[in-house]
Amino acid sequence: MLLYTKELVAPRPPDQGLLRFGKKPPGLKYREKLRLSFAHSTIHGMQHVFGERHLWQRILWLSIVVGAGITAFSLYSMLRHRYAEQQLVSLIETTQLPVYHIQFPAVGICPWGHVNWQRAPSAALRFLPLNPDKELLETFHQFLVLLELTSFAHFNRATDLITRNLTELTSLRMMSMINYLAYRCDELFVTDSCVFDETPYDCCKLFVPEQTEKGQCLVFNSLISDQSQKKQLTNKFYPYRLSTAGEDSGLKFTINASHALVRDGLRLPFAMNLMIKEPRQWSTEMMYHLYPDTENFVAVHPLVTETSPNTYEMSPEKRRCYFDNERNPYFQNTTLTYNRDNCLAVCLHQAVLRTCNCSTPVFLPPIEGIRECGIEDAQCLGINADIFSYVKTGDQDKYINESRRGHFCHCPDNCNSLQYKMTLNVRKLDYPKNSTERLIKAQIYYGQRVMTKIVTKLKYTNLDLLANFGGIVSLYIGASALSFVEFFLVLGKLLWTLIRDVKEGLKSYI
Repeated sequence: MLLYTKELVAPRPPDQGLLRFGKKPPGLKYREKLRLSFAHSTIHGMQHVFGERHLWQRILWLSIVVGAGITAFSLYSMLRHRYAEQQLVSLIETTQLPVYHIQFPAVGICPWGHVNWQRAPSAALRFLPLNPDKELLETFHQFLVLLELTSFAHFNRATDLITRNLTELTSLRMMSMINYLAYRCDELFVTDSCVFDETPYDCCKLFVPEQTEKGQCLVFNSLISDQSQKKQLTNKFYPYRLSTAGEDSGLKFTINASHALVRDGLRLPFAMNLMIKEPRQWSTEMMYHLYPDTENFVAVHPLVTETSPNTYEMSPEKRRCYFDNERNPYFQNTTLTYNRDNCLAVCLHQAVLRTCNCSTPVFLPPIEGIRECGIEDAQCLGINADIFSYVKTGDQDKYINESRRGHFCHCPDNCNSLQYKMTLNVRKLDYPKNSTERLIKAQIYYGQRVMTKIVTKLKYTNLDLLANFGGIVSLYIGASALSFVEFFLVLGKLLWTLIRDVKEGLKSYI
């Protein structure tokens, strides 16, 4: 064994105590931590920022990483702006939706003449005072002539009664009298002529009286009147649906137009208005005319429009529609389901109330607690007919010089709606020789077994924003969700090291 002597050991200088290693500069210490942390980072370029030997290389890579990050977040801010705009887009979801997904439309039959003149004598005994004089009977007859062709859109005819003495008619119950004079089911339909879904029915069990803007009509498959609502309680399949299409598959009926129920001297034919509407819709302006001696084929083409639930976060004003569970503050009716046509009908009735201080429940949705317009209100209704016959929307008065006064209605569309497009084909009926009957035949059916469904939704949602953000960040800086976790962990480590160094410095100072 060899022994090394003192010449191989450096002598320790006297009185210097223990030798100490020099401390690294703080900047070098933190840079070394960052280099080790980003050596295997998933954020592209960061390992070069702290790992390259030369300063200019580190600056170059830092510039590249910062530039890519700024570009990525600039593009993200643009996407965020698009998302904040909340643009809506409508797309055709399908053109093959089966028709049994929706209820068959409500079908209304409204005679042109509203007065069955066979009941005019009994109406005089029922509604006039006892022992009326000749003048009162003549005034009552003139009033019935006025009611015969009056609908809500033609109140201007009411001015014809201004010159007559109406004092003894002020107590008339208008709705009761008008409905008493209206045509009944057994007076219109030919017995055993109604067929639905290839099944024969009693016409008076299918069609029930219902108030519309045309007065009292006979309506099939509706949910407006009390009688039709009772049907829904007793029949779980009501309102009815249909799964087939084509002629002879829907609703068929025949109307007797040969009996003398009209007034002598009336030049208008005994014709009908055909109304096709939704079961929960009060009325519609779209009407078809059914003339005597014709067979009418009405093909219905439904169009379903839905708004995606992802638009709930938008206000109805910006969305421009209302969902079923949202309430339009301008829709002052709780008995009807909200849709645009129902809202317009309620708004129109409010215009009558503001103008003449009365209501017309025979034509419009009733207003509780408001008196019914009587014969004494005929002048007010007639003079202001131009208000009731014209609906204004928005600020159109600023751009349109309209002579009619009209009334304003704030009635956006309903978000989930059903529209009907119809095609009408008519052919003349051929009767046997020496036949005296006059008939109106009609068929209402689906034009095809499938329909189109349109969905309106937000163009950019939270999910789209997140997906686009991930794509941009991955494209420009090669980062993922784990990269951000790594980045924040590195910042946490540096912060903890800094806090610990500050504490040690304070202790050594003390």
